[in-house]
Amino acid sequence: MGQINYSLRVWDLMRDASVNAESILMEFGIQSKLSRLQSRALLQIFIQKAIRLSDLAIIMGVNSGNLSRVCQSLENAGFIQRERSLQDRREWLISLTEKGKKTTNKIVRVIQKSFESFREDHSEEELDQLIRLWTEYSQCFNKAYQQIRAE
Repeated sequence: MGQINYSLRVWDLMRDASVNAESILMEFGIQSKLSRLQSRALLQIFIQKAIRLSDLAIIMGVNSGNLSRVCQSLENAGFIQRERSLQDRREWLISLTEKGKKTTNKIVRVIQKSFESFREDHSEEELDQLIRLWTEYSQCFNKAYQQIRAE
């Protein structure tokens, strides 16, 4: 397979993974009566444990003003809480409440179940290699993004 074919195939795989992930989040949101952005925020907060709003916005690639409104609605609904950072009292950290953890665990179980079926057919070495290669490619892709933004 030529270099162009490889890059387009990888691009296609990334698109498929992204579409599938968004479809799962959308269905989770429908079942949980949450928007797709609220679902994404809850999952990312779950992964990070506790995070500043500005850092969450960067990770999610979302405007912090929009994300602030999303997080306010999640806080009002009892899914997340804000607490002052122990390292810097000027900062607020967002984390899940018990209700948020219970709700987010539903989507986490779906993600874990989908991975378990994949894992049954692959060795730990193959999984380590997949993660290593995907991480390296993601870093290259991020560099390309930064170059485009700098132009």
